[in-house]
Amino acid sequence: MAELCHIEAAEPGGPRYNPNQTDEERRAPSNLLFLCHEHHTVTNDVVQYPVARLQEMKRAHEALPKVVFNYELLLQLLDEVFAEQTVIRNLLEVSSQIGTTSASFPIVGPELQDSWTPEEGRFYQTHTGPKTWFKYMMRDGWLHIEQQLEDGAIAYYEVNEQGNVRNPRLPYPMREYRVLIPEALVLNRQRIPSAIGTHAIRTTLKWSKGTVIEHFVGERFAGVECQARCTIDQKERTITIL
Repeated sequence: MAELCHIEAAEPGGPRYNPNQTDEERRAPSNLLFLCHEHHTVTNDVVQYPVARLQEMKRAHEALPKVVFNYELLLQLLDEVFAEQTVIRNLLEVSSQIGTTSASFPIVGPELQDSWTPEEGRFYQTHTGPKTWFKYMMRDGWLHIEQQLEDGAIAYYEVNEQGNVRNPRLPYPMREYRVLIPEALVLNRQRIPSAIGTHAIRTTLKWSKGTVIEHFVGERFAGVECQARCTIDQKERTITIL
């Protein structure tokens, strides 16, 4: 149990008594120090514990983090650390899955912002396997991503915080891909002219108010513009709208 100790004694004859102090100065917080019973007794040795040493002990004691004296705050901070570790562990598990399958790369939207944001203009590279890696850089609010698959093919995307994708350069012929849009997300579909094919289908999505424009040359898939979060599975050649 802590005991209240006077650095300069409250009464004449006490350890380190200062006759020049007023009663208010003796009672002031600057002249008080909490110590355990054992150390309260030890500090009665004025040779070993002069005023300057006790004042330094008080300064060091008060400089300690608040969690040292607040058990509830300590538990709260530990919970926050554990929560952060869970987020990091989940991200590592996703990266591990990508590295082992090398078949798909999830393009994540706002959740990524909650966990980690790449430094603007800084180049990053992550190896996910002996032959697979990611290279990425944040520039003007878009994450530029280059990915090498196990067969040596290179995929490229640009993704923003909302999960929108632009300038995709997929590693395999575009005609091999197909877009999967869950019907529950579809508000309406409309046939429109295409700048790169014979026609396009614009799908307006519910909830997110996003759009997906699929370009075709006849019946052959020729490209896609995704203003929505999606994942791209290179192995299955699918682009799935989330």
